[in-house]
Amino acid sequence: MPALSIETITRPPTIQSIEARLTTTYIDLRSDTVTLPTPEMRRAMASAEVGDDLFHGDPTVQLLEQETAAVLGKEAALFVPTGCMGNECAFGAQTREGDSILLERHSHPILVEARAITEFLRRRFAPVDGDRGRLSHQQVAAALDDDAEPRPALVEVENTHNWSSGTIYPLATLQAIAGVARERDRPVHLDGARIWNASAATGIPPRDYAACADTVMVCFSKGLGAPLGSAVAGSAAFVQEAREVRRAFGGAMRQVGIVAAGALHGLRHHRERLPDDHRRARRLAEAIAEMPGLRVDPATIETNIVITELAAGPERLQAFIDALAAERIRVIRFGGPSHFRAVTHLDIDDAALERAIAALRKVSAAFASAAPSS
Repeated sequence: MPALSIETITRPPTIQSIEARLTTTYIDLRSDTVTLPTPEMRRAMASAEVGDDLFHGDPTVQLLEQETAAVLGKEAALFVPTGCMGNECAFGAQTREGDSILLERHSHPILVEARAITEFLRRRFAPVDGDRGRLSHQQVAAALDDDAEPRPALVEVENTHNWSSGTIYPLATLQAIAGVARERDRPVHLDGARIWNASAATGIPPRDYAACADTVMVCFSKGLGAPLGSAVAGSAAFVQEAREVRRAFGGAMRQVGIVAAGALHGLRHHRERLPDDHRRARRLAEAIAEMPGLRVDPATIETNIVITELAAGPERLQAFIDALAAERIRVIRFGGPSHFRAVTHLDIDDAALERAIAALRKVSAAFASAAPSS
């Protein structure tokens, strides 16, 4: 067997190979993290200049951090393996053991990262019920002024909000929250895992959103199509502290410029295409809204996440998901006991979307016809 070269690994696929792949693989709507690197991204990764990042010696990582900080209008940034670790670096650097963090009840840190924050960092949550994942500045002021101890040491906001079908925080709301927090000498952390989507949908630059927070986390593997990686940004002093937290969590890395090059390619080249994902998500929601036994309001779909309720209830949801899988469409349970999530992304074009819609129509019709009459 001949040896593989960079050219053979990164050669763009032919039309025939793409068509063959479409007939044998799933249309994966579980998340925007399932994307495969584009041929251009693979070439950038294969040719990346690397060094030991633990010793600040990886030039590609340094370039990614510099460009990320510039896009966000921050002094510095730190490359981390995951968005979870980015949030935890921010919490660890800006709060102390026993402190509480004010955040929306259905935020990512509570639903996904709780053990790392409460058991490892030994911080507490001060959850508040928001409006589809969004807090108001009045809620933040009331929570920060409450006499209960400990008073929150940090305010966290999430833009876009994953568990609310990718809702976007109005910039004015974030600015008001920042004002309330700063008046009380409390830092604000922005979980901006999908800030790229918020920016693409509104036309508001990421740096304007980031200006409402002392620190911000962004993901390169969501929306931008990188194989992995996130960053947390803020002041140079903050990033130095965050670097120590990253190391404590086992996140210090070596010749990681190979994957940082993929993130850098996505940052430079994949943000402008995000409106296509939003258009397809709205098309998907509009189609689902017309299907029997499925409930979604297309008007609530602001970015690339569509969370749908199955009227048949939670006991039938897994069967519905399995039936879709049999049609080679993947979705996941998400957002409620009877809900599933579909996310549009870099690997979903119009043809794939229409195939997914056709499969959803077929399966929903079958479930509706099998439902017992009342």
